[in-house]
Amino acid sequence: MSFGKFLIEKKRIIFYSVIICILAILVNKRFMTSSISENVKSYKLTLTQEELAKHNGDEHKELYLAVMGSIFDVSSGKIHYAKGRSYHYFIGKDGTRALVSGNFEDESEDKDHILNLKCDDIFAIMHWRKTFHDKYKYVGVLQGRYYNSDGTETQYMAEIRNKLKNCKEEKENAKQQDQLYPPCNVAWSETEGTRVWCSKSSGGIKRNWVGVPRQLYEPGGDKPKCVCVQREDTNMLKQYEECSNSATECVIHVT
Repeated sequence: MSFGKFLIEKKRIIFYSVIICILAILVNKRFMTSSISENVKSYKLTLTQEELAKHNGDEHKELYLAVMGSIFDVSSGKIHYAKGRSYHYFIGKDGTRALVSGNFEDESEDKDHILNLKCDDIFAIMHWRKTFHDKYKYVGVLQGRYYNSDGTETQYMAEIRNKLKNCKEEKENAKQQDQLYPPCNVAWSETEGTRVWCSKSSGGIKRNWVGVPRQLYEPGGDKPKCVCVQREDTNMLKQYEECSNSATECVIHVT
């Protein structure tokens, strides 16, 4: 073989080698994409209420329940969730509201409606949801109030997230106010009546000052609450008639 033919043959081999490599990369990429899609699809199912209801230990052996639209397989906890057990109410449905209401007979359309609950109840539900994520197998999502048929979040879920954000801000504001105006210690007895007093840890707020009891009138509040203050720096504070100006403890009349 002449040197010229050798170069031509070498270039042809290199060319075909490059083509084969490119084809291999494309095939592998397609395979990987397909695998990821299938894994995501198998990992995150979207069930209808009718499909979820069948996972009740009878029609299907698995025990499924939903919390805020997230479905969990709680079969490993059948001692609690099997038919006849304490929490079987939750099986085959989204009964999120009952996690804080304790109403295990609620079969209304509002059994998964939580937007009108108080912030503390919302926090409790979020804690439950995290507990289920940590303890049981996550199956997917329930089509309905929280998720659409394609698994995307609904407007209702967006409103829940917005309320949760507001609740966290309210909690932080309340925490800051407790630091500024810690609650009084309060005790009642039939002979003495209601006694209020301040200490360096009254209301569970530890600090390096004691303060004096005052009535704090908050906007929208029905009644004032007893707080301990270092200084009266707002017109929302009022002295108790039964307390002297500098008393850290006194018996008050409650209406």
